[in-house]
Amino acid sequence: MNRREFMAMGAAAVAAPGVKAAPAGNGGIISHDAPPRNRRPYAGLDWSKVVRVKTTSHGHCISQWWLDQYLKRGFGLITMSNYYPSAPWCPAAKMTKNYWRLHHNHPVMVKGKRVDGPFDWNRIIEPWKGEIDAKAIAKYPSWASNYPFVEGEKIFKPLPPGVLEAPNAEHHGFLLENGKPAANLHICSPGSAFASGTFDAHDLCKTLSHGYHYGSGEFWGTAIDRMIAGFIYPDGGGVTINHPSWTKLDRELMLQLLDHDPRVLGIEVIEDSGHNSENYWDWALSTGRQCFGFFVPDWHVDKKVFGVNVLCVQEKTVRSCLKAYREGNFYGALNGLDELAFTRIAFDGTTVMAATDKPARFEVITARGVVKEQKGTEVSWTVEKEAYWQGPGCHIFARVKAYAADGSGEVLFSQPFMLKG
Repeated sequence: MNRREFMAMGAAAVAAPGVKAAPAGNGGIISHDAPPRNRRPYAGLDWSKVVRVKTTSHGHCISQWWLDQYLKRGFGLITMSNYYPSAPWCPAAKMTKNYWRLHHNHPVMVKGKRVDGPFDWNRIIEPWKGEIDAKAIAKYPSWASNYPFVEGEKIFKPLPPGVLEAPNAEHHGFLLENGKPAANLHICSPGSAFASGTFDAHDLCKTLSHGYHYGSGEFWGTAIDRMIAGFIYPDGGGVTINHPSWTKLDRELMLQLLDHDPRVLGIEVIEDSGHNSENYWDWALSTGRQCFGFFVPDWHVDKKVFGVNVLCVQEKTVRSCLKAYREGNFYGALNGLDELAFTRIAFDGTTVMAATDKPARFEVITARGVVKEQKGTEVSWTVEKEAYWQGPGCHIFARVKAYAADGSGEVLFSQPFMLKG
């Protein structure tokens, strides 16, 4: 699938023929009868044949230097999550300087109404070009280039053989149900070709002043539906809730997002160069909701603490990688430098088990906190045997955390198991 096809899907943002209409309130964009988030990830995974594919669901990449940071860390799937506009930089080989200022084909909210592209920004801005402050633009060269816009050279070299890519973007500028701004709510959608917003988030070219919304400009539920409608594979990829700790995300809003559709997969746990949102994660899980954890660098790709999602697949294809996201068949790594790896994560309905390729200190964590610690290369925790008087319902979930014993600082995070089926 080429970039034109990706963007056509994102611009259309409609359900496939034959899909049942969605409930009233979301504009009939999609059906919300997707299977629930997988409460027992890794089930059926043959760990002896697992291929580990390193990637992230939220990592900016605006030049070859940035791309090189991901490649040096051994990424096998690139899903750049850029914004301004929030549109997939995929395929990377086609991206040029000023690409989105000259090839903007997706819809934009203009004075409160959704207007289809294309948008010829050179022509649109021409009537008010005298309002542009050249000094302001010079201070922010990464956000805007001098008007009129001219397409520049290609940004990236071809990806190395075997490195996959899929569409993604970081979306922002949403509204709450009451029409007020959803302050600091950012959402990624790996596997979706959906695009939103404009290049001019800081109004340097005065497009916002003239009614062109810089971001989504829609109710967050409607925007999420458009992201889901833009999935390149209906059974793969998902929507993620970004940096809840940095955002200070309202917890009730987080639950509303998770309840909106099962393809809202979860939240970022390690984000923005080490910010830790495990408190948000465990709180959401303690409500009985499955909520996958995502591990991301955001803008901080030059740190050892990075945030990596390690996808566990049986074959290395874009579709299998996106399905691993959807099914929860991945784990998180703080550094992602191959200092430690899970070789097994499982739950048979009674016992949680995990193993690593090198010695580690394990923690089994439930709604009641850390319920078991163990050193070595494997851990197991049986609900009935070790906490039979509480029963599975009191623990609600279980996840495994593994700290490398070699001093490297690596920490691994399994996805959670929901103990009640």
